[in-house]
Amino acid sequence: MKQRVRIVAIIRDNDRMLLLERSGGRVDGEQPSFELLSGKLDAGEQPEDSVARIVHESLGKSIKNIKLSDVVTLVDSTDTEVSSLYVVYSVSLAGHKLHLNKDRYSTFEWVSLQEAKNLHINSVSAYILGVTHQALHEGAQDLPVELEQTSGFAIVHTDGGSRGNPGSSAAGYYILSPEGAVLARGGEFIGITNSRQAEYVALKFGIEKALELGLKRVIFKLDNLMVVGHMNGLYKIKNRELWPIYDEIAELLKKFEAYSFVHVRREYNTEADAEVNRVLDEKAQGML
Repeated sequence: MKQRVRIVAIIRDNDRMLLLERSGGRVDGEQPSFELLSGKLDAGEQPEDSVARIVHESLGKSIKNIKLSDVVTLVDSTDTEVSSLYVVYSVSLAGHKLHLNKDRYSTFEWVSLQEAKNLHINSVSAYILGVTHQALHEGAQDLPVELEQTSGFAIVHTDGGSRGNPGSSAAGYYILSPEGAVLARGGEFIGITNSRQAEYVALKFGIEKALELGLKRVIFKLDNLMVVGHMNGLYKIKNRELWPIYDEIAELLKKFEAYSFVHVRREYNTEADAEVNRVLDEKAQGML
């Protein structure tokens, strides 16, 4: 699969964020479309250096603070061999006055997430905002209108565990609708393996169940930073034993319109973990 890498900056000033309208983007009679500041990652350029360059070229400003917020993958629904990787940063600027590059952007707005409902935001920016603002937990009433109308994503929690590492292992998943309803949950004993393999098997099970439910846009939430880093392409898998299942997962992901992988603390992944322990407890009881 071909992958395009783009840098996105969510520029904040207290509780407000910066949205921009591209020059030449307005069509007569249509509401202007706003978006987050973004740009391409140049060859040989580090992502944070790219953010600084894009901010300077577009806004004439330097960066005060920068923090990696998320990495989001979107698949082109018309060409499943092409995906776009968006490296998202939370940014604050040094000073308030902007010197807008009129060749790129015609105007801008500083808005709260609630005020953004009054703007037409392009689908990519709306989706990224939904992911980074934990949309499913905050409620649709707090989201931009475009996100309410076009996202339709669900959350899939997965977890894998091994008692003994290697030892008796299980994989679990827990799937929520955009409204927070439980769509599915389950776990399965996967034999004697290690915790790393169990995490990948759990992810595969979660993906397969999401596809079975007909989900097209999914946020995967895992408490294993290694797996999230692998799936977001931040670093390569070195363990050969993981290559086959990684390849299987990569093929399955092509069937989604959009997906992202988010790392969460263990206390926010308790339901998937509960499925793992339920299966292992039942297996242990059956062996007595």
